Amino acid sequence: LHSNVAAFRRFLKANATSDMSPELLAAKMVGRWPSGAPLMLAPDRDAPELGSDLQQMNNFTYAQDPKGLRCPMGAHIRRMNPRDTALEVMTNVKIHRIIRHGTSYGPPLPENVLDDDGKERGIFFIFLSAKAPETFEFLKKEWINSGNFLGLGEEEDPIAGAHTSTSMFTIPVKPIRRRLQTLERFTVTRGGEYGLDRKSVV
Repeated sequence: LHSNVAAFRRFLKANATSDMSPELLAAKMVGRWPSGAPLMLAPDRDAPELGSDLQQMNNFTYAQDPKGLRCPMGAHIRRMNPRDTALEVMTNVKIHRIIRHGTSYGPPLPENVLDDDGKERGIFFIFLSAKAPETFEFLKKEWINSGNFLGLGEEEDPIAGAHTSTSMFTIPVKPIRRRLQTLERFTVTRGGEYGLDRKSVV
């Protein structure tokens, strides 16, 4: 999965405000801070000590945030694992569970650089599932590239969605929500392959 880091940084800079820094805006889109600390446990600022605690960083639910004021409904991690979020359709999240892991490739884009240097960079995304093709294609179609299951209409995943000129992302804020327009495509699939453990097939 190729990451268009420069485009993401430009988008953050262009849409940041006095009330929402580029760092907070990025956290709202991802659902986590750069350290890995989730917004549900660290809503106002990054908490590196929490992000380095593998037990605590994933020990949360969305029960106390039904409207997405801490972690937006459409944030990447909330889409990919809704946990106890009340869903509009396809409400049994357990049948779409996967075991996943990612590792980065390519050189990091230097800090504060806003122009693409043409180098390949992103993540290798590896996952395990009882029905790999069906599950992954479902996640891409229904949870990444659609918002119906969360009541978000056609809104796509702000990080991994196949954005077009009409794509948007909603951030619930009191008293009036904020809606970001014209998201670029920040993640592009370069290739993929499904493997089958035939020893387990009977």
